[in-house]
Amino acid sequence: MDMEIKLLAVDMDETVVNSRHQMTEQTKLALELAIQKGILVVPVTGRCLEGLPAKIRRMDGVEYFITSNGAKAYDFKEQRILYRRLIPNQTACAILKKCQEEEIGIAIHQEGKCYDNSFLQAAYRYVAYHRDFKAHRVQKDLYEWVRENEKPVEKIQVFSKDEKKLLVLQEMLERFVTLEMAISTSGYIEITQAEANKGKALEALCDSLGISLLQVMAIGDNANDFSMLERVGFPVAMGNAKEELKQIAKTVTTSNDEDGVAKAIYEYLL
Repeated sequence: MDMEIKLLAVDMDETVVNSRHQMTEQTKLALELAIQKGILVVPVTGRCLEGLPAKIRRMDGVEYFITSNGAKAYDFKEQRILYRRLIPNQTACAILKKCQEEEIGIAIHQEGKCYDNSFLQAAYRYVAYHRDFKAHRVQKDLYEWVRENEKPVEKIQVFSKDEKKLLVLQEMLERFVTLEMAISTSGYIEITQAEANKGKALEALCDSLGISLLQVMAIGDNANDFSMLERVGFPVAMGNAKEELKQIAKTVTTSNDEDGVAKAIYEYLL
């Protein structure tokens, strides 16, 4: 390797955790060994702070987190927010109102917590993610609840099997030049502030730590990891990654169901 790696940025879902939303003991051990070697391990995730995998939250030496696709970067040890790019309350309310008019499923990230407008949706999240997400009271009228609390929002998640409803919402969202949309083929849209992406948040974190991006290894699998991988000195794509990530990666490891993160750590860092 041309330059010493000082920081390892790792995506969570479909990267650190497997298809059952669990981190294996092999991956956990590899991350701990990287920390023991003096490498900063930074989870970089689309999840909110409270939704981070329990094994990661409890891991000694993990002090920095990037959450909600880059909406926030935390210094957890010092309890400081190092970077934040949030959706203003008024903008969030306009989106939530339209979603509710179209009877579309919604979840939001606000102040590091996740809130759903459906009991079924909240129950699924709680069970499928092995209670990683803390349970909060379901807000059936998220629009009114957010309007009344007057706080900005980290991320809005939209769910629907009705493609026509999602297209209507997408057309409405395109009028907001201050927003970023990540659209999935599985009836799912993620909405953040335009400056909220993993790459920009990671760059801000590295600046605050005095670490060059050339000294960073980043591992990811999905489109929202592209901005992170394209900035760092040693980008690694998972075996299950999108093709666009594999094209910019220096190496492709095995899949998340084959401990691909652990394999990359052992091969290039230890």
